[in-house]
Amino acid sequence: MANTSVEDRREHPRIAVSWPVRMWVDEEMIVGRAVDISEQGLCVITAPTDALKRGACYRIDVVVGAESQFSCQGEVRHVTSSLVGVRTVERLKLTA
Repeated sequence: MANTSVEDRREHPRIAVSWPVRMWVDEEMIVGRAVDISEQGLCVITAPTDALKRGACYRIDVVVGAESQFSCQGEVRHVTSSLVGVRTVERLKLTA
């Protein structure tokens, strides 16, 4: 098996951001900050929590600016003590 980096395996390039995020687990809100985003995913920094489960889907609200935000559904692909990798169900329309 070839040794390839994560960047080489990504379908869509990631863009560095710093956007507030709310993830909804049932009625509980988990706050975090998106640190990068692509057409089909994002990486979020959160306080350590056991609430987010790998393979589960959650609603995510992303605040892009003072008057701009969007919501999406995302599946948790990996979770560590403070990082959550999410693959969005729908493609995100990113503008550079």
